[in-house]
Amino acid sequence: MNPIVIIVIVLVVAMIVGPVTMMQPSQSQRRREKLRRYAREAGLSVRLLPPPQLATDTQAPAALPVYSKVVDAHHLSWTLMRARYAHESHLRQWWQFVGAKPPEPVQRQIENALDMLPSGVVGLRAGGRQLDIFWQEQGDEHDLEQLLKCMACLTA
Repeated sequence: MNPIVIIVIVLVVAMIVGPVTMMQPSQSQRRREKLRRYAREAGLSVRLLPPPQLATDTQAPAALPVYSKVVDAHHLSWTLMRARYAHESHLRQWWQFVGAKPPEPVQRQIENALDMLPSGVVGLRAGGRQLDIFWQEQGDEHDLEQLLKCMACLTA
């Protein structure tokens, strides 16, 4: 066979196979999709939203996955974000309320729930009939189970 024909065949095959392999999701994309599917099956909704901006943020934060649960009872509105620095005025040194603080019993309930949070959680928000957790999706289904336990603690 002529070497030019072989080169042309190899190039044509590469031009066909290359884009097809590029369209395949990466391993991290498949892992995130598996987590989100598991969350939907557990009754949560997942969407991308920018977290509330802290007073110390110099620029608006980028959108993060928010795992949300609709709750039966109406809850007080509060937002708790993980600060970039420890401070004695923060809840457990690292967690800062954005806006008004909830009453003391609710703060104790939130503190108990913080022990259950998986790594990568940067914020919690409650209001009306919804509970949101801003999570960077680090981990696997076990970490999502921790997230669900935390939500159950906050809605008890």
